[in-house]
Amino acid sequence: MTHLRSVRFRLLLGFWFSLAPAIAQAQAPEVNVSATTNRNTVDLSQSLTVTLTIEGPSPLRVELPRQVLAPETERDWKIQAVGQPILTRLDAIRERWEHVFRLDPFDYGQSMAVVFAPIIVNGREVPGAGFAVTVEDPRLEPRAADSMPVTGIEQLPPPIAPHRSRLWWWLAPLVLLVPTFVVAWRIWKSPKRLPPRDWALTALAALERDNLSGETLVTAVAAIVRGLIEREFGVPAPKLTTEELLTTSQQSAWPVEHTEPLRLLLEECDRAKFAGDVPDSDGCRDLLARGREWVELVCPSSQVE
Repeated sequence: MTHLRSVRFRLLLGFWFSLAPAIAQAQAPEVNVSATTNRNTVDLSQSLTVTLTIEGPSPLRVELPRQVLAPETERDWKIQAVGQPILTRLDAIRERWEHVFRLDPFDYGQSMAVVFAPIIVNGREVPGAGFAVTVEDPRLEPRAADSMPVTGIEQLPPPIAPHRSRLWWWLAPLVLLVPTFVVAWRIWKSPKRLPPRDWALTALAALERDNLSGETLVTAVAAIVRGLIEREFGVPAPKLTTEELLTTSQQSAWPVEHTEPLRLLLEECDRAKFAGDVPDSDGCRDLLARGREWVELVCPSSQVE
């Protein structure tokens, strides 16, 4: 009897262990992957802002592949991450992971698919999200109203005989001297170009004096910082993304005490511009103060202009 009970217990225990993974998988919270964009139609010269969102069980661990886009999308789009991912707790057992990307089209078409590659979430591969975008044809169609009517050959009027006058000999030196005088007057009247440090501090002081805030202030601070880099170091910072600018600074061997505050400053500006994470009044004042501190750090007052 005791041996029979032992056998039954072992069979029941084995049956429970065989069902436990299926029960745990059935009770595990579902992983949802979605992608949203700011527009559904773009020109070939425009960019898309795409937010990749993943909701799943806590703790949520997301591993992006090296090629973020699927192969069928990689050949049509250039993708670039904007800032860092943001992790938000939804409730006791679920979290949300969000990352903003910038996409630029390589080609045009009526339906250009944007499909993300499979993603590893909590050690399990899940399909990537996708959507369709229309990229408009950059070619311009001619309009009938813009074309000029075809007419016959028109007869040119007879040439006017040159009129010789001694007055021309008096006016010729004057005509040559007037442009020279105008150029010299403009050079003399033009204001002196400010050094990069003075220019940046003056622009930041104007923002504080005008009491700007919100996205307007954030955009202006980023433009001033990039303008200082262009004036001081000759780097075309206004034309580079934050990632490209930081890569250039690393290649130029900038000290880390210069690059790290710059990275934090520009990434906060990018989040406000592309993800809508605009700081409040206190955050704007702090951003303005950090911008001024960075200018004084890279261009100290004792530096010879």
